[in-house]
Amino acid sequence: MDIAETIELAAKILGNQKALAAAINEKESSLSGFKKGRPCSYQKHAQIAAAAGLRERAVRIILEGMAESLEENIEHEAQAKAGLLAMLAAFPPAPPEQPPKRQKKHESQNTK
Repeated sequence: MDIAETIELAAKILGNQKALAAAINEKESSLSGFKKGRPCSYQKHAQIAAAAGLRERAVRIILEGMAESLEENIEHEAQAKAGLLAMLAAFPPAPPEQPPKRQKKHESQNTK
């Protein structure tokens, strides 16, 4: 999943990129840098997704990032990577990303 896409979608959900930056305690210029190719850890990428309520995307980003960080030529890491990739494959296909539905506040009425 592309960090620029995640930032764009999260900013749209939260209102704008400034609001997203505030939600994750990050400088807005850092988000712009990530969009332009500055390295971004998978943990920060997942945090950006989660801040906008994109929980499924955040989980996938974490699992993919962990898998990518493991070495194929080290036996125990290769086994762990295979397990993570199997977990990802078992997830249902991701639906097209849409802003999370906001819960409506229901006011209770007391009638006496």
